[in-house]
Amino acid sequence: MAKLVCMICRHEEKVPIHCQKEMKYYQKGNFRKIDILRCEDCGEEIYMPMHCNVPMLYVDEDYYPVYELSENEKNEMRKIYGE
Repeated sequence: MAKLVCMICRHEEKVPIHCQKEMKYYQKGNFRKIDILRCEDCGEEIYMPMHCNVPMLYVDEDYYPVYELSENEKNEMRKIYGE
């Protein structure tokens, strides 16, 4: 089962449900990729949910990020996404 994880504070949330199924992770765009969640049944799309003012990371059951961001990396992400 997939989940969403905040890269700043490690808060976890369930992946949103649409049409009674978990939405799936996709990237949209040619040059600048944007993370989205899409319903595979109807095609409804939403931007990746935010936590600590940065997009959350989609994590499936086969992968879990073991890398902990440094304070400098966290501050850089906050600066990019405009905390």
